[in-house]
Amino acid sequence: MEKQTVISLENADIWQEDKLILAQVNFRLAPGETCYFIGKSGSGKTSLLKTIYGSLPLKNGKGMVAGFDLLTLEDSEIPMLRRKLGMVFQDFILFDDWTVGRNLLYILEATGWKDRAKMTARVLQVLEMVGLLGSEKRPISGLSGGEQQRVVIARALLNNPPIIIADEPTGNLDPDTSDEILYLLNRLAKEFGTSIIIATHDYRLIQKFPARVFKCESNKVVEV
Repeated sequence: MEKQTVISLENADIWQEDKLILAQVNFRLAPGETCYFIGKSGSGKTSLLKTIYGSLPLKNGKGMVAGFDLLTLEDSEIPMLRRKLGMVFQDFILFDDWTVGRNLLYILEATGWKDRAKMTARVLQVLEMVGLLGSEKRPISGLSGGEQQRVVIARALLNNPPIIIADEPTGNLDPDTSDEILYLLNRLAKEFGTSIIIATHDYRLIQKFPARVFKCESNKVVEV
């Protein structure tokens, strides 16, 4: 992998069990770069993302993600790969009856943090990054959809990953809130050099926040 590439796919075939979803995918992402994946439902966007974060095995071609070789990736290495990736999904997957702070501390515990003071400091740090400092004691159920998605982004940032993968991050949000989330992701890319992949159906966002666009169509990935 070249130094200036955080993700590199070369002639990679993307399989879902025994079905070829995307053929001969070539794709590179630089540090601090944002790109979009677009395409109809079932076109292969999510399968491609799942291959990048290790949920689907890469069977042939080349694939490097944050220094991990997808072709030789062992199951035991997947948690280490995932620490390099922040995941943001359409469904927030938060514990509704917990506070914001407890949701975030839980992730730090699960990823091996031990020092309570450092954990608390990191939670406050990421909440400040997403504009929610002071909300750590609020229950998730009392937050708006946009605030919940900000918590999800804060959660994705906890382990300071070089890459954020966002699968339809604004799918459940109104246009104004969607814009807020995209502003936030763009700011993270600029300020912290985070590379961001956004899979979306929302073409309005692409016009408002331009970046490279890749289309999944007819078993291929083409840059538009």
